[in-house]
Amino acid sequence: MESFGQLINEWEIQSLVLLSFVLQVFLFFTGSLRRCSRNAALRVTIWVAYLGADVVAIYALGSLSRQKDANMDNNNGSLRRNHPLAFLWAPFLLIHLGGQDTITAFSLEDNKLWLRHMLNMLAQVSLALYVFWKSGIWHSVWLLLVAIFLFIPGIIKYAERTLALMYGNVDNAFVREPSSRSRWWIPSKDAEDDGYEGYICFALRWAPGTKDMFAGRTIGWAGEGNYKKLTNYRLDPIQFFKLFDVEFCIMYSDLYTKTRLLRTTTGVVLRFISLVSTIVALVLFTVSSSSKAGGYGGTVVADIVITYTLLYGGFLLEVCAAVTTLVASPWTWAWLEAKQHHSLARVSWSLLSCGSFGLQETRPLWSNTMGQYTFLSYLGCDEPGTTLSLSQRVMSKIRKVARCLGVGEAKKLFWVSKLLDSKQEAVDDNIRECLVQELQRIRSGRPRRQWRRLRLFVTQAAPELALNLIYFIGTLHLITEVCLNNRAATASSAASGTTGGDDDDDDAADDLADTCRKLSNYMFYLVVAHSACASLLQVATGSPEDALELLRQKFLPSMSSGGSGSGSKDAILRQVSDKLRERRMFMGLSSERRKETLEELRDMWVRLLLYTAGKSRPAEHAAQLARGGELLSFVWLLMLRHELGDCAMHRMELAPRQAGGRGGYFKVIYVADPHEVSPEHEIDDRNTEIS
Repeated sequence: MESFGQLINEWEIQSLVLLSFVLQVFLFFTGSLRRCSRNAALRVTIWVAYLGADVVAIYALGSLSRQKDANMDNNNGSLRRNHPLAFLWAPFLLIHLGGQDTITAFSLEDNKLWLRHMLNMLAQVSLALYVFWKSGIWHSVWLLLVAIFLFIPGIIKYAERTLALMYGNVDNAFVREPSSRSRWWIPSKDAEDDGYEGYICFALRWAPGTKDMFAGRTIGWAGEGNYKKLTNYRLDPIQFFKLFDVEFCIMYSDLYTKTRLLRTTTGVVLRFISLVSTIVALVLFTVSSSSKAGGYGGTVVADIVITYTLLYGGFLLEVCAAVTTLVASPWTWAWLEAKQHHSLARVSWSLLSCGSFGLQETRPLWSNTMGQYTFLSYLGCDEPGTTLSLSQRVMSKIRKVARCLGVGEAKKLFWVSKLLDSKQEAVDDNIRECLVQELQRIRSGRPRRQWRRLRLFVTQAAPELALNLIYFIGTLHLITEVCLNNRAATASSAASGTTGGDDDDDDAADDLADTCRKLSNYMFYLVVAHSACASLLQVATGSPEDALELLRQKFLPSMSSGGSGSGSKDAILRQVSDKLRERRMFMGLSSERRKETLEELRDMWVRLLLYTAGKSRPAEHAAQLARGGELLSFVWLLMLRHELGDCAMHRMELAPRQAGGRGGYFKVIYVADPHEVSPEHEIDDRNTEIS
């Protein structure tokens, strides 16, 4: 055991240095994956590697200092005598502490701590210089030269990371860049006529304005002139989303990588010096290790191999970073195009549009998913005949065990249900189209929506429910569930020949129902189960658990609070349907008008999504970029580009709180506006059944 302990002590530094290098390689290749993925396992893995990389490098520096002092006079176990090259690894650890170009900050909070990081940099650089000086190997001219040319990129890389964090800080990063440096050299390509190249040029041209939006300084930029410039483009909804997709990708790079620093002259010069110094150090070490004049011919072969690994590995990472961050940058491509260097611009564009690491046109640059959570999931109601996912099966087992232990209340299991019952679904073209079309309809002042089927909800229930957003969304979510369940039952009966088919049994109606379901579940997920709902939404007041229990008490009074998992889906929704009729919140769903009802529900959900986006916090949208992106962020940016939202001149509210209470300094648009219900559309629904 004693010899084993000595072996560990002797090779501890080597192991730590190699581990530090492996973590850097891992972060380089995975750091940007979180932009396009909401996978929790991937995010946790990157988080552990991000934190562990600094811990390992700092601990290795401390170990070098400690072991040197402890063994300086011990001829048998001296680290200086047996592993003289170990002290040459101190500048490599500084390079590792400088991080990778693909990830400088894991979250926005890291950017806010850039001053603390600067103090850490000064401390670690001083420690590395102290370790090298006390080692005594600086008496070797070759090692001294190699060390000097390694300390240069080490200090530069560490300084780059600190500067990148400073630029990424919300308080500093969104200062508008001078127009002479940010726009004049961007090619005058058009988003409508020049395709994807036009999208990128548009995103680059308006990058300063987009940064202002994330900082909340949007009224000055989102003026009428800029709105007209955007709406002059005859883009379809899919093209609009692709345009904003590119903008968010550029913003992600500015906030969480070294991209913004490397756009500056200082950043390019520092990177050039770092790369040249690394090459010189590699050549010097190669020459010195093959000659007796090197002064370390008796060094352990493993140490030489490790040093070569660090040198060549670091050089390859530098080259890869130069290709991905500098050459394959949209800013570089735009600059080359503006300077008429078309051959180099084509090379940059080929790398930029590459599917491996560039801004590929054919794939989304974010996760392209929307969260889904339902009130039935909260109750533990599993839909019969459906295949449960692994997480849903686990949640079902947890509920059974909890009921056996007497703690099966839905409220007590809510925190587990949010994790296991929430799921992600793809954002399809139907979602994009209905969002853009409704927004353009509102902004253009076209005739108002006439709520024929949702008349009672708009005129009677909405003004009361508007005081509690979660309860408002929860009630409309239950109405949607009832409609979709009844439609599915009718379609099933028609398929079995029991009843005749409805006029809406076609692909368009199926797409409409799917859109309603996705929007309903997404909005319910946002205000109830989203991990950042409290910080993202400014209007989701109160506890989600209390709001869910209020829904249960209002619509399912016969179900006890401990009745999680009791009752089938059809039975629960029948009770909800009865309560809706009893409370006169919704009574307008007949089989002949089901498609019209679904259209109104879809439009109401779209308006709710617009309202929620307009009330959200801009800085939180920047935080969501590092978590795979959020559909709400796209809606928020789309609204601001159309002068809608709390940071613009046109604002949205749920419903008028007083009869006739309209107007004010800002133009107000209501989600559920009783004034939109014309008298000629007020039909008698007292005998209409929810069938």
